[in-house]
Amino acid sequence: FLRARSLWGRLNTTIRIASLLPLLVSLQCSGIKDQPDPRPFEAVENDLFLRGDLHRFYAKLEKLQKEKKGVIRVLFFGDSVIWGDCLTVRLKRDFQRDFGDGGRGLLRLVDWAPTRLMDHSNLTSGAFEKKKIPFESFQIPTFPDLGFTGFSYRPFREGGQSVQAIAPRTGNYDVRHYQKMQKTHPDWPTIDDVGPPRDAKFGTDGESWNRLQLILRSGGQPANLHVRYEDETGQWNSQKKEVSFSGGCQSVEFAIPGARKVEVTFMGRPWIDGMAVETDAGVSFSSIVMRGLHQAWLLGVPEAQMQCGYRAYKPDLIIFQFGINESQTLHYAVEGFTAEKYEGQLRRLYGRLQKAVPEASILVLGPWDRLLKQNGSFQPYQAHTTVRQIQKRVAHDLNLAYFDGYIFFERTGGIRKAVSRGLIQMDYTHVTYPGGHYVADALYNQLIDDYRAWLQE
Repeated sequence: FLRARSLWGRLNTTIRIASLLPLLVSLQCSGIKDQPDPRPFEAVENDLFLRGDLHRFYAKLEKLQKEKKGVIRVLFFGDSVIWGDCLTVRLKRDFQRDFGDGGRGLLRLVDWAPTRLMDHSNLTSGAFEKKKIPFESFQIPTFPDLGFTGFSYRPFREGGQSVQAIAPRTGNYDVRHYQKMQKTHPDWPTIDDVGPPRDAKFGTDGESWNRLQLILRSGGQPANLHVRYEDETGQWNSQKKEVSFSGGCQSVEFAIPGARKVEVTFMGRPWIDGMAVETDAGVSFSSIVMRGLHQAWLLGVPEAQMQCGYRAYKPDLIIFQFGINESQTLHYAVEGFTAEKYEGQLRRLYGRLQKAVPEASILVLGPWDRLLKQNGSFQPYQAHTTVRQIQKRVAHDLNLAYFDGYIFFERTGGIRKAVSRGLIQMDYTHVTYPGGHYVADALYNQLIDDYRAWLQE
């Protein structure tokens, strides 16, 4: 639906914001420690940040910080704004620097440019078919093959093998170029490198995995799984398990102590809704790219499959970044899409998620302004404003956390300035790699500031 965008570079090196654009807005958080915000939406619509239900997530962060054991799972869904891990890898690094490397989270079995993960090596080669939400699914039909993230994989034949390995931190030319340019433009935000994860044994190269989780559905027969892993000494170890299906999904776990590389061979051709790798302590971060799709099209995943997958994976924080595709569909009124339909779809989706994993917190990264080329120049358009307002109002009504990208980027004028600084692409829509990292740091810093305030309440 949206054309593939041209990013400045292929892969990324870490950066950290030391200074942010000044914000002439209310920086107060909305909500008290354990209760929904009692104020009406009109009282908070100009706030940069709404806390929503983050107290649950904060309590888990506090426990991890004190005990230094256990894994917190962050699951980030986004559209082409997070193409190529340009924003999400930075948020992962921020969390892991302060709370430890909990693992690379949910992995891809089929890679392509929009969904490729940084700081990781997927060595799988052509053994799996990928199922995803189709483009232009405006009527949200049922997608019977899909799992809880809107994706699922299946071996083409018996013996399909996925190979995943820890990789050194991924570098990025565009970030380095921005850092050099910033030295001659002191009014630009300073972007620094992120340090290694807390208590890291391997520095920025990634900590060894200790746990492998597979979330499977029946492919018509039992599945036999053969797992081999290479540990820190270079020794290979192996395990086998047989999985019988009685309906729904099955979560299968393997202990893989000190694994640096994992090979998983599938017999029986099951549906693979999730494959995750984790350590013993820290934040496990997953990035799900839904390029060109609407967020609410996740409603096409059968509710039982969505519920089963979420309850098996047990995310602690679910983040959504969407809006550019929805606003374009609304602008052109494609297939009768209206603001009322959009709002209703969002409320249904969040309701499903709150039912499936009531203990998880949900955070919405609201869209910054988007400009369309009209009469020869890039101008704001009402449909994008409408989408942004709906997202924030629904978040407030349902007690979800919200970070306002529109306010953060200083509204329409700020987007033009961000383009001139190389933070937003020339399409006045997508972030560059430096821009993605800039947004990630701002979001993370806001969360941590609010977390510290919560600790004092």
